[in-house]
Amino acid sequence: MRSILSPFLYIRRNPAKALPVAMVVMLAVMLVYSVVTLVRSVNTTIFTLYGYNRYVAGLTPRNVLSVDPDEIKRVRKLEGLGILTETHNYTVQVKTIFGKMFFPLFGVNAEVRKELMKRCEVRLKEGRLPEEGKPEAVVSLEIVRNLGLKLGDIIAKPDSEDNYAPAPVKLVGILEGNVWLGFISKQFVDDNSPFIFVGYMVFAKEGYPQDKLDYALNRVVDKGKARVWVFTSLVREAQTSLSNLYLILNIVIGTIMIAIAFVCALLSNIYFTQRLPEIATLAAIGYTRQQLLVRAVGETLYLCTIGWAMGMIGSLAFLKLIYIVLLEPKGLVLSLFEFPSLYFTVPLPITIGVVAWFTLSYRLKRLDPVSIIERRA
Repeated sequence: MRSILSPFLYIRRNPAKALPVAMVVMLAVMLVYSVVTLVRSVNTTIFTLYGYNRYVAGLTPRNVLSVDPDEIKRVRKLEGLGILTETHNYTVQVKTIFGKMFFPLFGVNAEVRKELMKRCEVRLKEGRLPEEGKPEAVVSLEIVRNLGLKLGDIIAKPDSEDNYAPAPVKLVGILEGNVWLGFISKQFVDDNSPFIFVGYMVFAKEGYPQDKLDYALNRVVDKGKARVWVFTSLVREAQTSLSNLYLILNIVIGTIMIAIAFVCALLSNIYFTQRLPEIATLAAIGYTRQQLLVRAVGETLYLCTIGWAMGMIGSLAFLKLIYIVLLEPKGLVLSLFEFPSLYFTVPLPITIGVVAWFTLSYRLKRLDPVSIIERRA
């Protein structure tokens, strides 16, 4: 007798009638997960483009071409300081999902370039490193894809609006690693662009945490004379600048959840109506309304769970396809599995279950099994 109240019984016997609820949930989960993941790729892109900031801090002057010497003296006194070196850079613009963003070509000497590559675990994949004083550059493979380049192409030139350099800069090498980097000859930038500001790279000494040095750097530098570039500030600025975008996203997702919950509750009620003779018979032979309610809601939650699992599998497959076919060839960033995206999908089956509980509870309170059986007869 216990199997009669099993939420799996009707689904096993009538899969074609139960499938629409699971399909609606699956499509809703795919929609929510895919939208949230694509929006959060903005964060992923920023942290990937400027991931080198985890391993080195930056100093840039304000309203002048070089950092005030007094500020440099303060920085040199910091306990965890390892390397403090000048950097004279050019920039290129890379295409992201939400528009173009600047990416630096660091103009540093060979020793600093080697140190940064070591800390970021980046190595030379193809070609060679730039020679000192020559208009040559080396960048990460993803940037090469993004800009549609190959070895020997020009990465920056005088007549380019996005990627300017006073002389054509040739791509002579491609880097490989989890961190994106780009390098150019410092001597070349010094000789050809004396009016581009000179910044500083600040490395922590071996064994000293970079984030601890970043914190000390923020405390000692006068923000009116120099700007400090550290990873924690990058995270904070990204979260602040994207807060309104995420607010709109939350509203959209909330609207989707409410709409889908009512659609699924409506489907549950339709199936409930189609099964009134069966439910009335069970009520007439002694099953309580509470037992019948638990059974009906259990069926809905079971279908929601199946739909949620199918939706997650479908979402990952769909996003993987988008990444391989559309994004990866262009050097665009997309993280397929995001916990925040997963969290956004969890309320879907819960909301559907709650709405189904209230609507089915109302229907069962008004249920008159005797009259239903008499009409059936």
